[in-house]
Amino acid sequence: MEMFEWYMIRATGTVAYLLLYLSVIIGLYSQVQKMRKQKVTSTLVLHESLSNWAFYLVLGHVSFLLIDSYISFQWFEVLIPFNTDYKPLPMAMGALSLYFLIITVVTSKARKKIGYQKWRKLHALNPILYILVTLHGLFIGTDFQGVVLAVVNIIPVIFMGMLLQKDKQKVSLS
Repeated sequence: MEMFEWYMIRATGTVAYLLLYLSVIIGLYSQVQKMRKQKVTSTLVLHESLSNWAFYLVLGHVSFLLIDSYISFQWFEVLIPFNTDYKPLPMAMGALSLYFLIITVVTSKARKKIGYQKWRKLHALNPILYILVTLHGLFIGTDFQGVVLAVVNIIPVIFMGMLLQKDKQKVSLS
């Protein structure tokens, strides 16, 4: 049974990261589209759906950590930062990422109740979430090397920068 749990821990963590990655890319793309005065409704629905599914998989990731018999984590080791002897810094990054993700999902669902400006300020914390998740996977995971994660994360930034630069050139020519 230990191998099943280990594979599920890895699979849920990896797929959750990929969904979060896609959600970030689509969120950034929708901002570029907004600046271009394009409709973003469908991209925002996809952005939110990907975030929700990433959240569900993170809950699965945590659940499999708690039932894994190889390391045998206690709930407080997984959910309270720096409260474990097993790789305390990466585990803390994972726990803090979970809390940032909960804040993101809950405040996005309550956007109308809390107001757009508050939501916007809270949503601005998401780069911290993404950085923590990336570092968590890099330091504790076994599936991706630093070079792969760097390339995967730099390419979209370059692409978005090129889109924004192209828009600035259009504006200055007008």
